[in-house]
Amino acid sequence: MSQSENRWRAHQQDRIPGPRAGRGLAAPPVVVALLAALGILAAGSPPGARAQVNDLFHITNGSFATHVEYHGIDLPPGKEFVLADLAGPGKITYFYYTDDSFHHSTDSSGAFYEGLVLKVYWDNAAEPSIRVPLWAFFGVFGRQALDYQSLAIQINHYNFMCYLPMPFSQHARLVLANDGDQRYKRSVAYGVDYESDPAYAGEQSRLHAAWNRSNPTDGMHRLLAVTGRGQYIGNFLQVNTRWPGWWGEGDTIFHVDGQAMTHTPGTEDEYGSCWGFGHTYSYIYSGYIQMDDGKNRMYRWYLANPVRFQKSLDADIQNQRATEGAQVPSHDDYTSVAFWYQDGAHPAPPLTPYAERIAPNRSGDYPLEPLK
Repeated sequence: MSQSENRWRAHQQDRIPGPRAGRGLAAPPVVVALLAALGILAAGSPPGARAQVNDLFHITNGSFATHVEYHGIDLPPGKEFVLADLAGPGKITYFYYTDDSFHHSTDSSGAFYEGLVLKVYWDNAAEPSIRVPLWAFFGVFGRQALDYQSLAIQINHYNFMCYLPMPFSQHARLVLANDGDQRYKRSVAYGVDYESDPAYAGEQSRLHAAWNRSNPTDGMHRLLAVTGRGQYIGNFLQVNTRWPGWWGEGDTIFHVDGQAMTHTPGTEDEYGSCWGFGHTYSYIYSGYIQMDDGKNRMYRWYLANPVRFQKSLDADIQNQRATEGAQVPSHDDYTSVAFWYQDGAHPAPPLTPYAERIAPNRSGDYPLEPLK
């Protein structure tokens, strides 16, 4: 049992049941897995996966195409490299990237260099709609890659894969930029599968992604703030905390077209667990994949229940902890990547400068309290 798990169990009496009382005790992980499997067999596969399988028989006017490269990339600071420039109309169905940096953790830019930025431009837009650190796009934070399997994005032995559909009408341009302070010189392989199909000429939906860090938070972390029409489909979240007890009392709060609503009463509820995170897990819609001392990594996809909006959406998560029978604001280090579809290509928010992105955790220590 890890130190984090020990501390979590020691502080459970500080949890506030509130409206969540009466759920009962958690079953052992093996039992949970068996019950989940039986539920899937009884109810059929989950909606997102079921839709993909159900549509496989459908023959369209499209043609499969792919853009694959395997070679060295030498990218000095301040320079860019075009990964792919695809002619439309079409839809990207798969994108993967890998390099050999895990063999070079101590030389030049090291492993999973955080100065790499993925920019994706839709059609003839002057600004990218996706502008996030490359590795963070796949759920990597702090130069530490962890394998997981989700329906939308996954990592398996240094293969970083995205299955989110990305329609475009004229062009799709994927660019790798170096806004850091190190030269990136690695052997890389990457590929983009896409469908060329005139049916997408009139499709206006475009994938967007944004990175944000609160270091530290003021008790609240902003996941996404957007105006227009679209749907929010999920996020990765990295929480680095120095609080020795249960840190995850924060609710997820949406403001949909100006209307405020609490989505879940606790961080673990939002990311696929209840009554704390008892262990790490990786499922198709949610995952909690890191439980190290003070380091917590998770993801949540709203693929079956997208958060649709017609005018605007603000998505926030509270940073709260449980202490002495109360839920109180914390000041931890939160980093996130949010994904959404929007009507038309819109500029992604400006990316925080490299030095700030890699700055040490500034949350500071909490006053020590005796374990109960």
